[in-house]
Amino acid sequence: MAAAGGGGGGTSRFRATTTGGNITKITESVDAVNPYIQVSYKVPGSGGVTVTETTTLSGTQTDTLSIKCDVVKTQSVYCVVSGASIPSTPTTVTSDTANFYSISQSNLEQSELNLEIIDDFNGTIASSTTNLFQQNLNLIPTSTTSQRSFIVYADKNIPVRITLDGGGGLASGSNAGGSGGRTVFDYTLLANTEYVFKLGQNLGPARSVGGGGPAAYFYEKGTLLVVSGGGGGAGAGGVGGAGGGAGIQGTNGGGTGSGTGGQGLLNGTLPADGILVSGRDGGRVESCTTGYYYESQGKSPCEDIGTLRFRTATGSEVSASASTITRGYKADIAYPNGQYGYRYNGGGGANNSTGGGGSGAVGGSGASSTGGGGGGSGYSNGTVTIVSTGLSPEGSAGSARAFIELRT
Repeated sequence: MAAAGGGGGGTSRFRATTTGGNITKITESVDAVNPYIQVSYKVPGSGGVTVTETTTLSGTQTDTLSIKCDVVKTQSVYCVVSGASIPSTPTTVTSDTANFYSISQSNLEQSELNLEIIDDFNGTIASSTTNLFQQNLNLIPTSTTSQRSFIVYADKNIPVRITLDGGGGLASGSNAGGSGGRTVFDYTLLANTEYVFKLGQNLGPARSVGGGGPAAYFYEKGTLLVVSGGGGGAGAGGVGGAGGGAGIQGTNGGGTGSGTGGQGLLNGTLPADGILVSGRDGGRVESCTTGYYYESQGKSPCEDIGTLRFRTATGSEVSASASTITRGYKADIAYPNGQYGYRYNGGGGANNSTGGGGSGAVGGSGASSTGGGGGGSGYSNGTVTIVSTGLSPEGSAGSARAFIELRT
């Protein structure tokens, strides 16, 4: 048998078009700087049908880079600028990696969610649009938005999964405030319909003596669908109780004279009338929004307002808000003239050294001595599909918040 011969040398070849795609260069280098863009592809190993994909780059010599692809996909993109030809700057700079999404017109139309963040009192508004096919929408209040309504709406029905977290109670020394409750649920947002999230920050004694945490509330027009309770504030001698997810009562605080958790409610059993906080006793949210202006106009709490722009608690129209969606949420003002929708309902602690109750469907009670306040209860009116309940990972002093993702 003849001996096998040695292998031959390898060769190199450039191929402009591959099954992984090609890149068309639109502009040439200037000032001796030749930047380039690298696009990473994931290509099937074998089998299937060969598909030619074209990614086109423009504006590579400007401040704005435009990328276009003729197929639906996600690509990782980064820029490299080489200074090798410039004696004074012989370095190469590489940008961070970013995701480039190319989507179909169908994806665009069926997953765009509009957001209005509106101050219920002075009408300040900020608007944006998020395509849930590309990224989730995270709603987290700041010190300037904790009194505002987070309103979302879409032009078409969108199936979503929402994670709704109540805010945690404030800590006291080494004692932790109670965590807020978490509810994960599935729902279909109906086209041209107003959905409202009420999400507060934990502002401590400004809202509840003893630092009870704010609950997270989700409304379809004027009807309350889901609540995740806020955690109780800690006291000098005990931790705060945890808030409950939907259908879960708040837990009691720890320590001497601790507050009790908010009462649990079965699906759909929340009474129509709200109850205001009375000292250490927690209150109860109303099942639909009464509002201040709309009550004076004879509108009932669960009644739709119509297809029109948002109005503030005192009735001023917000001209920059959408006029194409059916609304029903009715903004309120503070006690004693209004009730803030009965949402600030955690009982106060006896003083700032004792824990206050967390807000919720039913607020937790505040501590009478050095213990922690009780957590607020969660709730569902039964129209959403509950996926899971638990505790917010934010822990003590967290804000109420919501995360919305496309359900496919």
